[in-house]
This record gives sequence, structure tokens and C-alpha cells, in this order.
Amino acid sequence: MTRVAFVGLGTMGLPMARNLIAAGHEVVGSDLDPARVDALGGADAGAPAEVVIASLPSAAAVEEVAHGLPGSGAEVFVDMSTGPPSLARQLADELGAAGIASLDAPVSGGPRGAETATLSIFVGGSPETFARVEPLLGALGSVVALVGGPGAGQVVKLCNNLMAGVNMVAIAEACAVAERAGIDAATLYGLITRSTGDSRVLRTRFPLAGADESHPSNRGFEPMFMLDLIAKDLSLACELAGEEGVEPAVARTALAAYRAAQERGLGRLDYSAVYLSSAATAK
Repeated sequence: MTRVAFVGLGTMGLPMARNLIAAGHEVVGSDLDPARVDALGGADAGAPAEVVIASLPSAAAVEEVAHGLPGSGAEVFVDMSTGPPSLARQLADELGAAGIASLDAPVSGGPRGAETATLSIFVGGSPETFARVEPLLGALGSVVALVGGPGAGQVVKLCNNLMAGVNMVAIAEACAVAERAGIDAATLYGLITRSTGDSRVLRTRFPLAGADESHPSNRGFEPMFMLDLIAKDLSLACELAGEEGVEPAVARTALAAYRAAQERGLGRLDYSAVYLSSAATAK
């Protein structure tokens, strides 16, 4: 059993923390919203946690948590948020100097994956630190992989979200075309999921209502992953591409579509709501 402090009990963090408890670990919750801490079982002022795990919406929040760790008794910091690889490398250096090991371990799979412990977890850091916390991560995901040194996990996550974000914009545009041409939504979905246009994004976020009741489009685009967040991640991916000497022309075009959707007030909806912007601008 490991004593864990889990920082950030949102739609991803709370079910992840619960899965750690179910796996037999002792978990102390921390969140700006006291109701979320209560939902986990309340904060505990007992012994310091050996491992601190963060699942937070911004790099600034991650940095604030990390800077508070020296002297706390924490031995390992695991950042499961999505952020710039440069920050992961910076924190690895800073925390390492204070005697605290760190890993960047962003995830893919959304709230459903968090609830069912079927996340894909991309880990950057040392093999020794990874081996120490792998049992914890194994309680959260079905795919757990060390992909390189500090920052490497964030690189893989940003590449993943670049592909997912671009795919969603293409799906939105195609659906806007099909709808204007009078193609039935269920018919379109049934055919494309058995054709070369199929993808995991299509199967979880088809933006036309009536084809699959599990998709956000059937619930007013209630967010599984907010449009504001995919826009943030695409922006980070474009920055990373530039740092590596790659021109992300397609990603920049997709990012422009999400920016246009944000300007229409759609940022707090699921990112499949980019369809609403595509449909509204169709001529």
C-alpha cells in the first residue's frame, strides 16, 4: 500500500483517485472545491504522502503544486495533466535538486477511461522512478508505457491530441456537408464506421444527434473533454512542432476552427461541438 496525495479531483481526477483506493492504496484528496474532497472521503492531515499525483487544467496550477513539494515529505511527483514538455523537464530538474523524483504521465481515454481504469498513460522520466510507481499507474490504466526521459510523456500526449483534434474538425466538416445534402445521421454513422473514414474519435463523438445515444451530441454537447481544453492542447502541440522544426499546417487550421467555435461561446461544451461552428458557417 502506498500513501498518495491526489491533487485535482475533477471529472478525471476523482474517478482516478477512487480507483487507487479500490486497489488498496491510501489516498488523500486535494481540490479547490471542498465538495470534491468530500466526495472522495475528505482530506486527511495524517502522515505525509509518499507520492503526489496531480491532474490539473493548466501548467500554472501544476507548477504551483510542484513548487510546494520540497519539505512536504513527498518522494515522487507524478503529473498526469497535459502540458508543455519543457515544463516537465524543468520540474524534473528543480524537484530532483530537492531530492524528489518526478514523472510526467499524461493520459488519454477521457472520463470513461478514468472511471473504468482503462486509460492510456504515457510516461516520461527515469526507469527507476517509473518502476516505483508503475503499480499505482496500473490501477488507473490498461496501457502504461515509459516512452522516454522527462517530457517524453507530454510529447506523446500532444501528438495524440493533435491527431484527435484534427480528426474531429474533419468529422465536423464532413457531417455538415452530409447533413446539408440530406443524408440521414444514423445511416451516415453506420456506413462510415465500417469504412475508411472510421476512427475512435468518430465512434465516441459523432456530432449529429440520433446516431449513437452515448455521444455528447445527444446531450446538448455536454462535455466529456471540453473544447477549450482541446484548443489548449492543439496550441501546445503547434508550439512543440515549431520547436522541433516542423510546420503544423493542418493542426493550425484545426486550431483556427476551435478558436472560431470559442468565439461563438462553445468553449465549455464537448470538443465535438466544433461541428456547431462548422454547420453555422456552411454556405
